[in-house]
Amino acid sequence: MAAIRSACRSDYMAHCSSVPTGGAAALNCLKQNKSSLSAGCQQAVNAASGGATSGGNATAPSERSGATDAATAAAGAAPAAAAMVLRPMRPREVLFVLRSACGADVRALCTGVPPGGGRIVECLASQAASLSPACHDVLGSFAQ
Repeated sequence: MAAIRSACRSDYMAHCSSVPTGGAAALNCLKQNKSSLSAGCQQAVNAASGGATSGGNATAPSERSGATDAATAAAGAAPAAAAMVLRPMRPREVLFVLRSACGADVRALCTGVPPGGGRIVECLASQAASLSPACHDVLGSFAQ
C-alpha cells in the first residue's frame, strides 16, 4: 500500500479524489480506472491486488506485506529512504509546515496520529520518501 501511496498520488487525485483514502474503496477505484493510470501506478495496483487484472476484493492481511514488497519492486522504487532528521521546531513553525504545504500529506500519510507534541511532524519526517515535493521542500528547511 505504501507503493500505491507514492506511485499513484497524482492518478488518485485525477480519478478517485471523491473516494476516501487508504481503504478498499480507494484501491477499487484505482482498479476501475486502471487503463488510464500511469505505468508505475498500474504496477503498484497489480501488485497490491495480488497480480489480478480484474476488480476484486482487497488482498488478505497475510498477503499484504508481500504485495507491498512486490509493488515497491515493480514500481522501481528505491529502498525506503532514511527518515528526515529535523531540528526542534517551535509551535509556530509546526503550524507553518502543516498549513503551507503538508496538509494533504498529513491526511494521506499520518491519519490517526494524535496532534500535539510534534507527533505529526515526526510522522511526516519518518515518511520523507513518500512526501509531496512541496512538503518535502518545506520540511527540508528545518532539517539538521
